Amino acid sequence: MKIDPKTDMLWKTYLVYILTLVFGVAIIVKIVIAQTKDNKELLALAEQREYRVRTLEASRGNIFSSDGQLMATSIPLYDVFFDYKTVDSTLLADNIDSLCRQMAGLFPKRNAAQWKAFFAEGIAKKNRHYKIALNITQPQLRQMEKFVIFKEGIYKGGMIAEKKIRREHPYKELASLMLGMANEQKGYYFGLEGAYNDYLKGQNGRQLVRRIHHGDWMPVGSEDDLDAKNGDDVVTTFDIKLQDIVETALNNTLTTNKAEQGCAILMDVETGYVKALANLSLNHKTGKYEELYNVALTERYEPGSVFKIASMVVLLNHKEDMQLTDLVNIGTGPIKFSNRTMKDDHSFAKGGICTVQEVIEQSSNKGTAVLVTKAFAAHPEKYVEGLYALGLNKKIGTGIAGEAQPVIKHPNDKTKDGHKLWSNVSLPWMSIGYEVNVTPMQLLMLYNAIANNGRLMKPQFVTEIKRGNQTIEKFDPIVLNEHIASTESIEKLQTMLEGVAIRGTARRQFQGCVVKVAGKTGTAQYYDKVQGYAYHEPGIGRRLYNTTFVGYFPTDKPRYSCIVMVSRARGAKWAAGGVSAPGFREIAEKVYATRIGIQEDDTTIMGKKTFIAPYLVRRDKETQYLNGIAKPYNDFAINGEWVTVENTETGETHIREAKLDNQVVPNVVGMDITDAVYLLENMGISTNFNGQGTVKEQSLHAGDTLKPNSIMHLTLAKK
Repeated sequence: MKIDPKTDMLWKTYLVYILTLVFGVAIIVKIVIAQTKDNKELLALAEQREYRVRTLEASRGNIFSSDGQLMATSIPLYDVFFDYKTVDSTLLADNIDSLCRQMAGLFPKRNAAQWKAFFAEGIAKKNRHYKIALNITQPQLRQMEKFVIFKEGIYKGGMIAEKKIRREHPYKELASLMLGMANEQKGYYFGLEGAYNDYLKGQNGRQLVRRIHHGDWMPVGSEDDLDAKNGDDVVTTFDIKLQDIVETALNNTLTTNKAEQGCAILMDVETGYVKALANLSLNHKTGKYEELYNVALTERYEPGSVFKIASMVVLLNHKEDMQLTDLVNIGTGPIKFSNRTMKDDHSFAKGGICTVQEVIEQSSNKGTAVLVTKAFAAHPEKYVEGLYALGLNKKIGTGIAGEAQPVIKHPNDKTKDGHKLWSNVSLPWMSIGYEVNVTPMQLLMLYNAIANNGRLMKPQFVTEIKRGNQTIEKFDPIVLNEHIASTESIEKLQTMLEGVAIRGTARRQFQGCVVKVAGKTGTAQYYDKVQGYAYHEPGIGRRLYNTTFVGYFPTDKPRYSCIVMVSRARGAKWAAGGVSAPGFREIAEKVYATRIGIQEDDTTIMGKKTFIAPYLVRRDKETQYLNGIAKPYNDFAINGEWVTVENTETGETHIREAKLDNQVVPNVVGMDITDAVYLLENMGISTNFNGQGTVKEQSLHAGDTLKPNSIMHLTLAKK
C-alpha cells in the first residue's frame, strides 16, 4: 500500500509535537515535585552544595606601652574533641594505654589511669564530640597531633580541634580596666579596646572554597576573594614600671586605711600624657582590692578643699593685684552665711587674721569663702563662668566609655519643674568644694596646668597607631588653653601649693621626702543617697569621707602631676593629710628614684660626669634616695642628722658629717627649700621666702652669731 507523502510528513510532525509535550510535562512535574518536597530534605541537600564562601577572620591589633612592652594581644586557643565513631576500633584498642600516658605527660591533672577511665566513659557513650581538652595553646595542639591514634588524622584518629581567639594581657591585672575589652558579637566595648576598636579590629576577608572528599573544603581561587586585613597596633602613653609603682602605692593606701575604693593617676606635666592610672575597689566577697570600676573617669564626687585652688584661679583672674600677703579677716569662730555656719577644722589665725597664702596652706574654709563671697556675691555668675573657663563643667572627651559629666551649677539653672537650683549658700559652699561634682581626672588636669605654667593640656592615653613598623597616625599633645591665668598669678598659685607641703596641712607627711612636692589636701564628707551627710558607718561610729591629695613634683622643674583619691576610709585616720598624702609621697619618691633621679644623676659633659659642689642635706633623705636608685656611695659620716654630699669628678659620691652649731647661722644656699626651712626652724629661725626652686640667697650671713627670734628671708631660683 502506497503511503501519501503528505500524510507521512503530517504524522511525523504530530509525533514530534507529542514527544515535546510529554517532555515538557515531565519537566513541569519535576519542578512541582521539587517545589513541594520536604523543606528539611532540601536544606540537607543545600548543605551538600559544592561551593561556599568562607570568612577569613582578621587578627586583632596589639596594644603596647610607651616603652614597647606588650600590654594586650590576641592568641589562638583550641578546644579538642574526640570522635569515637570515626576512630578505627583496632587502632584504639591497641594504642589506648600509650595515648593515656602521653596525655598524662601533657596534661598532668590526670594520671594515665585516670585518662584511661576518662576515655572509657566516652567510648561507652559512643560520643562523636567528646570533650578532652579546652583552651589549649597552639604548641600543645601540635604535641597532641603527634600522639598515637591522633597522628592518624581526623578521619582515622578521631581528633577534632576547634580554633578560637582569646585576648590576653601579659601583665595580667596591671592597667586591665583601662585596657578594657571589645566583644563584637555582644556589642560590648569599654576602655582602650573600645575607644580604639575601629583601629584594632581590622577587616575580615572572604574566600571561595569547594567541597572535596571527606567533606573538606579547598580554596579554588576567585576574583572575588578578599584577604583579611589584620588590626592596627595601638601605642599607649602608659609606662609599665610607673604603672606598677602607682598600682602598688594605691593598694597599700587602700589596705592601710580600710577604704572602699580609690584611684591614682600619674600624668606627664608637659604633654598631658597619662603615664599610669590605677582604679581599685574592695571586692567584699574576696576581701581584695580589684579593678572593678573606673573611679578616675566615672566617679563624680564632691572634692572638698582641693577645689579651693580652682576658686583661687578664678579670684586671681578677677583681681590680679591680689597678693599672697594680703590679710583676710576670718574671725575666731564659725562664720554664718545666710542660714548656715562654716568653720575651719583647726585654728591657726592669730586674732582671726591670716594671709591669702595661709588660706591655702592651712586649707581655711572660712578664708576661701570670705574671699569668694566678697568678690562675687553681687554677681555669682561671674564666679561660675570663671570655673567654666577652666573646662570644669565639661567632659574631657577622652573617648573612654562611661566618662562622667561634671556638674557645676549656674545661678540661672532650674530643675525640671522650674525650681531654682541656686541657693543663698551655694557660692560659699561651692568655693570650698561642695555643691560641685567633678572627676579625679578633671582635678588633675587643673593642677597639671598650674605645674605647666598655666598651659592646660588634654589628658591622653594613646600616642600613635602603627601598622607593622609604620606609624599611620600620631596623637600629639593637645593644648586646651594656653593660659588659664597670667604668669604672675600662676607663680602665686605655685607658691601656695609649695607652702602646703612645707608649712601647711601636709607638712608632716612630706618632711624628709626625697623629692620636693607641691599640692593640696582635700577632705569632703561622703554623701549617702539615703542618709545624706549625716551618714555614720556602722561599727566605727563616725562619718565617712572622700580624701584627695593632688599636686606635682619636683617643684623646681615639674615633671609629673599626680592625684590620689581615696573613698570611705574606715581606719584610724580619716583626713586627706593622713590618708591620701602618704600614698602620693610613696608614688613621688619611687618615681623620682626610678625616672627623674637617675636621669639627673647621669648627666655628662663631654663624656665626663658633671662635678657638683658639696651640698647640705638630711642624711636619711640622701641615703634613701641613693639606695632607691641603686647608686653606690662612700659614707664617711659617723652619726648626725645632717651631712654634706659631694659628687666627685670621677663619679664617686662621698657623704660626710656636717658640723652645725646651733649658735651660728648656717649656709643654706643651694639647699632644697623643704630642707632649708626644716633646718632653720628647728634652730629657732623663722623663715619666709619668695620664688621657686632651691635657695639662691639668704638674708642672714652664714657664720654670724645667731640672735634670738631671728627671721631669715630666702630667695629661691629654679635650677
